[in-house]
Amino acid sequence: MEIAVLLKAVPRSEAVRFDPVRRATVREGVELVLNPFDHRALRVGLELRRPGDTVTVLSLGPPPVRPLLREALALGADRALHLCDDAFAGSDLLASSAAIAAALRPSGAGLVLAGARSTDSDTGLLGPELAARLEVPVLSSARSVRRTEPDGHLAVEADTPRGYARFDLPLPAVVTVGEKAAKPLHGDPAAFDRVDDGRVRTLGPGALGVEAGEVGAFGSPTRVEAVEEVAPHRSAVLFAEGTPAERAAAALVTVRARLTVRRPAAAPLPWPPSDEASREMVVLVSGHRGELTDGALSVIGLLRRSLPAHRVAAVRYGAGPASSQDAELEGAGALAGYRLAADAPAFDSADVAGGLAALLGARPRLAAVVAVASPFGRDVAGQFAARARLGVVGDAVAVTARDDGGFTWSKPSFGGTTLARIACRSVPAVVTVPGGLAEVATDGRAGAPFRWTDVRSSPPRARVRCLEEHDEPAELPEVDGAEVVVAVGSGIGGPEGIARLLPVLERWGAALVGTRRVVDAGWLPVRRQLGLTGRSLAPRLAVLLGVRGATNHMVGWARAGTILAVNVDPEAPVFRGADVGIVGRLEEVVPELVEPLALALGRGPAVRR
Repeated sequence: MEIAVLLKAVPRSEAVRFDPVRRATVREGVELVLNPFDHRALRVGLELRRPGDTVTVLSLGPPPVRPLLREALALGADRALHLCDDAFAGSDLLASSAAIAAALRPSGAGLVLAGARSTDSDTGLLGPELAARLEVPVLSSARSVRRTEPDGHLAVEADTPRGYARFDLPLPAVVTVGEKAAKPLHGDPAAFDRVDDGRVRTLGPGALGVEAGEVGAFGSPTRVEAVEEVAPHRSAVLFAEGTPAERAAAALVTVRARLTVRRPAAAPLPWPPSDEASREMVVLVSGHRGELTDGALSVIGLLRRSLPAHRVAAVRYGAGPASSQDAELEGAGALAGYRLAADAPAFDSADVAGGLAALLGARPRLAAVVAVASPFGRDVAGQFAARARLGVVGDAVAVTARDDGGFTWSKPSFGGTTLARIACRSVPAVVTVPGGLAEVATDGRAGAPFRWTDVRSSPPRARVRCLEEHDEPAELPEVDGAEVVVAVGSGIGGPEGIARLLPVLERWGAALVGTRRVVDAGWLPVRRQLGLTGRSLAPRLAVLLGVRGATNHMVGWARAGTILAVNVDPEAPVFRGADVGIVGRLEEVVPELVEPLALALGRGPAVRR
């Protein structure tokens, strides 16, 4: 079997600079490195290799990518393909998937591996797009991958919105891996020197049998209109002097004053939206089990408030969500619903993508098809976009309507340090949006009653079978709608530190989330991850404990009322994104905060037991 591993060269993150005059990131002279998630995919591929198998690495990019392919050969890969030609310049996801699929078809790769995301764009959509091009199943955000006997399938453990699940995946297939799947490989520099550059084979569009119009800027329905630096909008008051008790007491004075200021209520949903078919957009509201997926109601509200002239409808696949949730969808602003294969007992992301294709056949003038940016939502969106040859924007956080009837979608890039504004010239646009960006509306009931319309689609094939699921521990408080949220970083010290924090959460009536490092380490389930590749929240108070303050985490707090951060390092970046900061050790500061902060939040005196 041939195992193909996709590699992407990304700028070293700490070297990326923003040019305020050009309003763009500066890539010239910036060192390129192997995307760390692709590094893990390479290790998985090498560990899955058996006698007689071949591991081929493939990358699309300019000449400076070549040394990274030689590095992969030095680490143990058997072959290297470099898709390099001026015609590839400016390729977006759709164009890139066309070129990569053309390079892979001749060898008939039994397994294609890639990182679940890249550090420069974080879309997580190339794997699903490629799977649709190759007409094979896909699973994203794998935590572990192993071959099974005697059927030759893969046993894949992958993240889900509420925990993780184990899947049976037939080959050939595409799998993207997350940080927990493997540790990066470290090679011997001398081995790199022994790799002859001639072992890297260069291919252009002609050798791939791809027309020039399918790749590059001509074959790309999306384009970056501008890139802007994300400016901080908070200025922390820092308390670093005195005893831990004195620092905590002084900080609480500022926190109490901020908590007395009531946040303005969310504006009501605009009415009436347009009835024009070209102003209708749909939101996929069901997850991999047919359930109402986390974040779907928030995404509906974001679209309604951002695009008041557009009509928003819900799309569901499978037996759920239950009819009792129709009122939630209606209240959130969905004006109607489309039901795809409503009686399907089992389905996978490819089946849902096929259902969306059937919907597009019935409603060809849709303005946009939107999915929540979960692993399942990305799998569906990527496959649908490739099948329908549409442009796709991943992890958009804002949208504006343009005069020409199109949209400009804004998404974080380079770990959230910049905001890229992306236009899509294909209709409809396909977009993933993180849940929690907007407050869930409850005033959407108006006009005709909410009703589902059935859309006929092909019977589900369900090639990816879910064998068992593991949801997060029940004792953790629910995150959605929480007034107080505590975030923990690696400074919490591990699962034991989180366990010691549970009584504090109970006293504050707080929910718990974590940084990507905490989730990747397995200390919290994936649905508790907050930030660029997780969820966004808008609590009245956020308390950040041991959080370093990486930009890709802090973007998740953009709508928080007050942010209180505690960190032992006075230079920690978290203090630049907080309102109030306390410098100190968590075990010394947090006990001083528990009771005073509980009273400030109106929790009443502690009950002695």
